[in-house]
Amino acid sequence: MGKHERKLIKEAEKIIVKVLKFQKITGSDRKNHWFGHALAIAKKIKHDFPNITLINHLGNRYDNTGDVLIVSNGEKVFIEIKMSDTKSGVGTKANISQDALTENFLFVGRITSWSRFRQKNQHDKWVNNYLNRYDKYPKKILKISNKILQKEEKARCLRELKRKRNKKAIFILNSIRERDRGEKIEYLTYLSNQKQQKEMIKRFFILITLGIHKKKDLRNIIQKDNLFQEIQNLFVYYSNLHKNKIVVRKENAGDGIKKILTKVLDFKIIFPKELTHCKITGRQGKDFISLLQIVLHWKNIAQGIKTPCLNIFDLINNKLD
Repeated sequence: MGKHERKLIKEAEKIIVKVLKFQKITGSDRKNHWFGHALAIAKKIKHDFPNITLINHLGNRYDNTGDVLIVSNGEKVFIEIKMSDTKSGVGTKANISQDALTENFLFVGRITSWSRFRQKNQHDKWVNNYLNRYDKYPKKILKISNKILQKEEKARCLRELKRKRNKKAIFILNSIRERDRGEKIEYLTYLSNQKQQKEMIKRFFILITLGIHKKKDLRNIIQKDNLFQEIQNLFVYYSNLHKNKIVVRKENAGDGIKKILTKVLDFKIIFPKELTHCKITGRQGKDFISLLQIVLHWKNIAQGIKTPCLNIFDLINNKLD
């Protein structure tokens, strides 16, 4: 999701608060792409919590779960908003900061982050060395003074040539991908030898499961003393577009997390050998089950080139039923 899209979503959250407070809706509000979703969600919240006495937007704070706080019947309720233009979409599962594994206290002591690990391995230097093996880049690329932008444009150029089955482009990009893969495995091997903090891994799993993925949100909320008390009153409202109609459903996230925590103990991270991902697991009875898969990934152009991140996949499915 780009900055413009995030801004529209944030404004839509504020529209929900305006509706709940019976405040004036502006022309700008009505032009927001998510205006219809905001109205539908506000209507559903009113129905579910008819005795609201306080409403606050929390979207610009990093120390709370949820986007909206309401007080209903004297009890604080946190509401997370997820809007999608598709039938089944429920927002982003998790595509998070490249260094989230070391930023959120999952390991004991000062642990080298993935970004710092790449710096030590001179990642950008060896990538450029591979890219420079091609000697027929357009002049407009060679004239770019910004080294990072030039690297990215060279990679884009090779990507297009690869699609045309240019053998040299294929060799260079495949070489970068394979060396990057080895670097990822080397980093995960390093992490596998570090002492883990099980309590923080459990908290990290919970926050990711709840849809709390932003860097500042994770780092601040994961340390809260009353985290488990707060999430007991967390509800997620999903709005989806189906046959030109906005459909809203509510999920009691607190109950879902309580269900997991009653069935799963001993959270830890495992590191499968020679793979570019790790997994958060938990003990259910005598067995350990996989809960989340965390993949070291590059979002743009090609592996090893632009926008490193962590892709997270839900592995729970129906394992806890």
